[in-house]
Amino acid sequence: MTHFSTDADLLKWEPALMREIVLDHQCLTQGDGASSQTFSVVATGGLFVTSKVRAGHVVHLRNADQGVDGYYEVLSVESETELMAGLVGGRGDEWVPLPTATDLEFHIQTFDPQHEEARWALLARFGLETDASNQSGDLARWIAEHRSLRRPSVALVLATLYRGQAAGGPEASGLARKAEHYARMYEDEVAKARLVLDRDADGLPDDVRTLASHRLRRD
Repeated sequence: MTHFSTDADLLKWEPALMREIVLDHQCLTQGDGASSQTFSVVATGGLFVTSKVRAGHVVHLRNADQGVDGYYEVLSVESETELMAGLVGGRGDEWVPLPTATDLEFHIQTFDPQHEEARWALLARFGLETDASNQSGDLARWIAEHRSLRRPSVALVLATLYRGQAAGGPEASGLARKAEHYARMYEDEVAKARLVLDRDADGLPDDVRTLASHRLRRD
C-alpha cells in the first residue's frame, strides 16, 4: 500500500520530530555495530528486509565519540544487512552522503500507521471510498499524481502525532500548539488540493476532483 507521505517528508517540516516523539512499539529495527560510508549503511544484525524497511523511512545513526548523531532518509534496501541512505531532502544527483563512521548505533522507527490513517481519511474526504461498487476497494490507484496529496497528508500526520503527545507533561502546551497549527494547515491544504483521476489507467484524465466540485474532463 502506497501512502501519500513518508517519514522523511515529515522531517522536512519538523527536523526534530523523531527526537520529540519516540514510539517504541513502532520501531522496525535497532542495534549497534553498524558502519556508514558514502551512502551505505551496513549492520550485521540489521534485518532490514525482514523488518520491512523501505525507501522513505528514516534511520538514526549515532556514535557520540565520532561526532555522529543524525537522521537520514532511506533510499533503498539492498539486503538484510545493507541499506542506502542520505541526508533528508536530497534529490537525484544532489543527495548529500553519510558521514564515514564505524561502531554506530542504529534505530529505525516509523510513523507508517499514522500515514495509513491519513491516507484513508484523505480518500474519504474526497469521496473516493464510495465511487466503486466494492466499497472496500482501494481507489487511490485512480489518482494520477499522488504528490497532490503529500502536503495535506504530512499536515494530518503531524497534527495526529502532536495531538497524541500533548496530553500531559512539561512540554504539553508547545506540542498542543503544534497540533493546532498542523490541523489548520491540513484544512488549508485539503481545500487547495486538486486531484486528477484516471479511472481506467489509460493515461488520460477522466475528471478533476476538489472538495467543492467534481468536474467532468472527458466523456
